[in-house]
Amino acid sequence: MKNIYFIEAKSPGSHIFSFTALPRLGCVLLGTILNNLGYNTKVYIEDLAIPDLKQLEDADMICISTISSTATRAFQIADNFRKLGIPVVLGGAHSTFLPEESLAYADYVVRGEGEETLVELVENLEAGRPLDTIKGLSFKNSNGETVHNPAREFINNLNDAPIPNFSLVHKWAEKAKVTPVATSRGCPFACKFCSVIPMFGRKYRFKSIDRILEEIKGIDHQKGHVFFIDDNFAANRKRTKTLLMAMIANNIKIEWSAQVRTDVARDPELLDLMGRAGCFSVYIGFESINPKTLSLYNKSQDLEDIENVIRAVKKRSINIHGMFVLGSDSDDIETIRNTAKFAKKLDIDSIQFMVLTPLPGTPVFEELKSSGRLIHTDWSKYDAHHAVFEPTLMTAFELHVETLKAMAKFYSWPAIIRNLWQFDFFYAFVGLYGKRSVKKSLFSARKYLDNVKELITTEFDAKTEKLRQFFPQKKGSTKNIILNTTSLENNESTFFSTFLSQLDKKLIIKKENFKVNKNTLSITPLVKHLKNRHQQGMQQLSDFYEKYRDRLDSIKIINMESISLYKSCVNIGLLLNINSKKIRKAYEQALKSIDGNAFECSLVLVMVEQ
Repeated sequence: MKNIYFIEAKSPGSHIFSFTALPRLGCVLLGTILNNLGYNTKVYIEDLAIPDLKQLEDADMICISTISSTATRAFQIADNFRKLGIPVVLGGAHSTFLPEESLAYADYVVRGEGEETLVELVENLEAGRPLDTIKGLSFKNSNGETVHNPAREFINNLNDAPIPNFSLVHKWAEKAKVTPVATSRGCPFACKFCSVIPMFGRKYRFKSIDRILEEIKGIDHQKGHVFFIDDNFAANRKRTKTLLMAMIANNIKIEWSAQVRTDVARDPELLDLMGRAGCFSVYIGFESINPKTLSLYNKSQDLEDIENVIRAVKKRSINIHGMFVLGSDSDDIETIRNTAKFAKKLDIDSIQFMVLTPLPGTPVFEELKSSGRLIHTDWSKYDAHHAVFEPTLMTAFELHVETLKAMAKFYSWPAIIRNLWQFDFFYAFVGLYGKRSVKKSLFSARKYLDNVKELITTEFDAKTEKLRQFFPQKKGSTKNIILNTTSLENNESTFFSTFLSQLDKKLIIKKENFKVNKNTLSITPLVKHLKNRHQQGMQQLSDFYEKYRDRLDSIKIINMESISLYKSCVNIGLLLNINSKKIRKAYEQALKSIDGNAFECSLVLVMVEQ
């Protein structure tokens, strides 16, 4: 085995981070390790320069790194090379958490940190030794059975790895504008949507100060910028301050950026050192202005922390890129709109509103998958810029479009012109790029949302088919609705009466129990959080079954569970073929009728055949 080539698969679409490609270090580091062992290695980062794959056909092994959003492209590349008989290895976060899926396209999957696993794989293959002793490896044995070897322990001493050799990267000298440097791995926090913890652990491991200085000094400073790719550059503030003081003492003059949390505001000395050491900007995960959402995310911060860190960082003339994650179970449309207003008032330079994305391996993914709320697993759309699940208090369409609109409000012409007026040409250009990206995303959103609508409608139609086939859907036809309010309190009855009346002026609403009328839809809301009334409603349903046992062939009944009051209303609207804007307007009017006091309920829908 001589030629081993590494490919970091291309991102599926453009967004604000596409302005400056930030390559991950995995392929470069692994390529360096094998190169130092005497193998001919090359590294191809597709976000920098897409290679001619035909020129790689002399490879003895192809190693591909992928996160979830690049998995579709990674699988395509893997499949092409495997058809040529070239062994393929897949690694990275996505393959780590879904190794069986990756084995449909590759011969081997390296799970977790791959430095030791990949070396052992190459050596064992060359020596003809069995693979079942290699920790962190998944593969198929000679019988075609999938084998997942035990997980490999995290690497304790990060200094053992060589300094990444960027000269191995295809067109690095021509294309790269930013050089990534990793000073640590792991994160002591526990954000539910983040894949860092399951991938690298909560134990915070870091390189020695001398080793980091050696890496920085070896960088081609003509690249102009260093990005510390640590998930939290200041997780250990004492150690970070020691590093910054060493950079200053060694007269290292570089422009750099890093990811930090809001808690850096609690350490003025740290911020002073960051400013003195040449920090150009910080990337801060503000995540949300909704206290309930911050709690759901396990973020351990509040609005005061966000405002404090902005003041403290800007005081040191350090730029801020703020990141918000929208779409939690406590977020609604107003949350997104208020977040956009809040962000415009903040003294920050660039922003990214991201859709909550359930990445494989995270608690959020497991929760949404187990509850059946994932709309699809087209991994190319798992990029934090597409709604891929059903949120609780809005539809996927609303989450997707409102998030893009929020970005558009921030990257506005007045903001761009203000930066130009202040001679801040860099952020004026960032604003133009952001505006262009949002415009492009809004244009492409229609096709994506049409596909999502078809998926959701198909699933809904399958659930309600036995109702819909007996319920006339002609435009303008009168729809007879019986709203069974027996188990509802006055405010709950008022809500549904208002909601239904807003959907259609010709709608007939009768407050009755299960009364059998032909061509009539009976809706019985069952309040979830009030157990006694939920049981009362279910007892009514049971009595109804018993009463009309001899007519069950002509009576269609569905018990439709729902994740929120809004989704119950959406289900009614879908059944009646009402458009989403009208459903939203009717819901908001109904909510006003009960002073915004939403409640949880499921629905029992009964339809009598004509």
